[in-house]
Amino acid sequence: MGLNDMLGKARELTNSASELVIKLLDEFNAALPTMKALGFSVEDLQVGMGLLPEVHAKLVAAADKVDVKAIDGMIEKKSEQKTLVAVLKALQTAYNVRDQLGDLGLKVIEIGLTLGIPPKVSIGFRKNQAVTAAALAVAAD
Repeated sequence: MGLNDMLGKARELTNSASELVIKLLDEFNAALPTMKALGFSVEDLQVGMGLLPEVHAKLVAAADKVDVKAIDGMIEKKSEQKTLVAVLKALQTAYNVRDQLGDLGLKVIEIGLTLGIPPKVSIGFRKNQAVTAAALAVAAD
């Protein structure tokens, strides 16, 4: 395989990856109203460009304001939104783990979402009560 062939394959891979990231961004945008309804706000957004592009987003909320009991219904209603369902299932798991550990004073929940190949969801709790004003405003509604 010559250099031109390898460059052509790399371009094809980059184009396919870019198309996937665009699709994932569309799913992310469709998921935002549900996440806002749970009390989350977008705190951080980063775009990484390379052979495989990525978009990283961080959503935060006051942990005690998230209605975990409502998540099952949301998963059922939005089952076609794969990104949203993955985030909601990760939220359920994270709350189950936190509840098993007892009261550790963890007041803030963060969702780290990577849209790329492969997509990734990470959930974290922290003690710091410095939730952004936007997150508190969403939680108050």
